[in-house]
Amino acid sequence: MIPARYKLSKYLHTIRARILLSTVMLIVIISIIITSISYFVVSTSLQKNLIQTSETKLAFLCSSIDANIGNVIGFIRSCQISSKIKNFAAEADTGSNSIKREAHDFIMETYAANAALPSSLIRLVIIGKERSDIVQVVESPYSTVAVSANAILSLSYFDTLHSNPGEVSTGILMDPFFTTKQVPMIPFVHTIDHPYEAGELGYIYTEMSLSVITSPIKNYLSETDSRFFFQIGDYLYEYSDHTLVPASIQFELEEDLSDISLSSDTVIQKVYNPESKGYSIMITRPLGTKGWYVTECLDQTVLSQNIYRTFFLIALIILTSASIIGILLSWFLSKTVNVPVHKLQERMKRIAGGDFERDPSTEWEHELGDIGKNINDLSENVQLLINQRIADERQKKDYEYKMLQSQINPHFIYNTLNSIKWMATIQNASGIAEMTTSLSRLLKDIAKGTTNLVTLEHEISLINDYFTIQQYRYGGTITLHYNIEDEALTSCRILKFTLQPIVENSIFHGIEPKGNAGSIEIHIYRDEAYDVHIDITDDGVGMTPEVAAHLLDTEIPAESSFFKEFGISNVHKRLQYEFGDKYGLSAKSKIGEFTTISILLPFQLEPCDSKDSESQTQGGIS
Repeated sequence: MIPARYKLSKYLHTIRARILLSTVMLIVIISIIITSISYFVVSTSLQKNLIQTSETKLAFLCSSIDANIGNVIGFIRSCQISSKIKNFAAEADTGSNSIKREAHDFIMETYAANAALPSSLIRLVIIGKERSDIVQVVESPYSTVAVSANAILSLSYFDTLHSNPGEVSTGILMDPFFTTKQVPMIPFVHTIDHPYEAGELGYIYTEMSLSVITSPIKNYLSETDSRFFFQIGDYLYEYSDHTLVPASIQFELEEDLSDISLSSDTVIQKVYNPESKGYSIMITRPLGTKGWYVTECLDQTVLSQNIYRTFFLIALIILTSASIIGILLSWFLSKTVNVPVHKLQERMKRIAGGDFERDPSTEWEHELGDIGKNINDLSENVQLLINQRIADERQKKDYEYKMLQSQINPHFIYNTLNSIKWMATIQNASGIAEMTTSLSRLLKDIAKGTTNLVTLEHEISLINDYFTIQQYRYGGTITLHYNIEDEALTSCRILKFTLQPIVENSIFHGIEPKGNAGSIEIHIYRDEAYDVHIDITDDGVGMTPEVAAHLLDTEIPAESSFFKEFGISNVHKRLQYEFGDKYGLSAKSKIGEFTTISILLPFQLEPCDSKDSESQTQGGIS
């Protein structure tokens, strides 16, 4: 085995290595000279560029804050001009709820339409001058019964805000209606003007969250270590620990640098910081709200560090370039070997990534070209094997599907059932005709597949057909009742054949074992989260809590099920796959009394075209 030191020594004595080392050393020397000259020539310009870059980013920060404030102001403006709000403020009869309800619905609809409002607004209260009641929108963490018209009008700063409508003349205050903890907020008061004459109908009292300011600053701080100051009228605050606190530091002006700013609205000053006994650059920009300003304080030391960092980056780039040039030179000298080897390596990577197409560029007229040709032949053979395997799997699935389809010939069964139906009708055997019709509709639904979504109304019709057959089987000793609290819920979408296995389980494992008559109730209702609940309750033998707890774990369906692959546990899994882990089944039972299987679904409506096509496929025996 040849020692590594011998290999290195041999390589360093080659012409390629000497040229490479000489070139790299020359480039390094030139790089050092260029970097040194650049430091003394462009340091001032670089500092100016860094300040202007901070100004540009500060402008984006101000735009983000203005957008947040604009969402709140826009909401307030919508309330000011709304006829429903004006009607509420003008109406003196507080016993009538219709006008108040319309005003409340307008506010909530407008509030819900803007997704940014919940994080920007603490509360907004509509107060009529002639009314004692209010209309309020408030985030749930800040909801309190202490809010009333008198409570707001008696605030010590209400008159100050009222005399300056739409302006913040009090600075940042604590929410007086949330006593559990201190919640800072920015209060506004806007007036509701009479639509036809001069005068005020009422007021809009608003508490804006500090997050409209702090959230953009927090995102901005992920890229900088600057200090931020926020001025609201005569009040100055500093951003600290994700909130705004009163600022006490006083800076001493050293030099006005506004002439280098990119915008005439920006004020740039070099100041002395008595706190750190150093110099800082303060960049101040106004916001869209009158009297509001944002100031970024850049430490001079940080700016110097950025300059050093920039020059280090320049030096690193130059050194990297030198290395690349040396590598390219080495590659040029050895391209007759390196290029083919590199291409073959890339070819192998593409094959590992699944690209088995033939690459003629690797088939050179020499020994490495023979290797490339063999690799191409191998990749083509692998591709043929994969395609053959895919074709075999697809053909296998086709055969399985055809075998499933061949189990029932729908037309033959429908025609046979049709004949039975008419024969039963002629012989006045109405029960046989009804059972035949129900069975036909069930088989038609089976033939359509069991994975598509249908309306709850369609699923109920399937249950009715199934239950008709079971009633005749049990001589009418079982009954089925529906308790639908809202007929609109029957338009909700549900997986086809969700209810049937549960109803069947109630009959065979709940009612039948007790040996006498029984009933099943299907209760359909909606909860506060607008999800749909379906409770299927039977008065059968029930089961122990342990059995009920593991009911959804078993994979064994009912022995007499029409759809043996759809046991209760599989129904639960199908619902979770379709709608998410939040939805599915749950069980509750008591021995000798009842068993309830509950289904939780999202309220999703069936598309109109799907309903039409579904209704066209409904009917009797074909």
